[in-house]
Amino acid sequence: MHGFIKGMLLGAVAGCAADMALHTTQGKRTAAGKAMQTMTDAVDTAAASVKESMNNR
Repeated sequence: MHGFIKGMLLGAVAGCAADMALHTTQGKRTAAGKAMQTMTDAVDTAAASVKESMNNR
């Protein structure tokens, strides 16, 4: 079960990273771009937290 959750989170992070790589810098200046950046940062932080908690078990 832990492997499945880890895989799902890593997949989500990889998808967000790929999406961000495809956006131009001008797209990041819009309100939607800023919201996307904030959401991606939150997902990255959550994934790092989950990874750390799984390593401590």
